[in-house]
Amino acid sequence: MHYEMRREQARPGCLDDLVARMDELVVPLHREKGMTVVGTFVDAEDGFVWLRRFADDAEREAVVDAVHRDPRWRDGVGPAIRELLAGSTTTTLLPTTRSDLR
Repeated sequence: MHYEMRREQARPGCLDDLVARMDELVVPLHREKGMTVVGTFVDAEDGFVWLRRFADDAEREAVVDAVHRDPRWRDGVGPAIRELLAGSTTTTLLPTTRSDLR
């Protein structure tokens, strides 16, 4: 089991729109394709942060690929989100042996 902390940096003045689209479009589509989204957050630097859980790298690749092949992503959601983003980062997190998240 591993987690990803993904941070989407909003362009100036776009955080509210980014949060709304992430919560209403992006996260539900990812969940529909099988992703476990543990939580969503806003940070102090106008970033939308989401914590995602995967059994392994193969599951991650399969889910992300399924999202990106979906016409809703290609033709609407993806382009709409990209216009609100200044950038994004992904950090892989591995729970410690005593973590409650194992």
